[in-house]
Amino acid sequence: MDSERRLPRISPREFRDFEVQLDLDGLTLIGKLGNISEEGLCFVGEDDLLSDELNHDILGTILWAKGTQRMFFEGKVMWVQTTKIRGVECYLAGLQFSEKIKLTDSMLARVLEI
Repeated sequence: MDSERRLPRISPREFRDFEVQLDLDGLTLIGKLGNISEEGLCFVGEDDLLSDELNHDILGTILWAKGTQRMFFEGKVMWVQTTKIRGVECYLAGLQFSEKIKLTDSMLARVLEI
């Protein structure tokens, strides 16, 4: 996978309406979308379950608010870290897609709202 981005990384607050579901050997981990590019995304969760999944393959789904759309992806967990967001401890994970994805018009439109 080449490291040149076609588009800038997207990270507006408007992604709070998106949910990310990850499949961990039959366990579904649910979190929020922190940011996204055509090469990967940042998963924001409440549990530290991804620490043991570094460099492991993962299946996931991005769900739009109210389930109006969904996008499936495959990738790997590249990094994990803990941070506080608005005073609440959160667990972040960087996921790299196996293949670049095409971002939808609604995702791209959110960048223009900034």
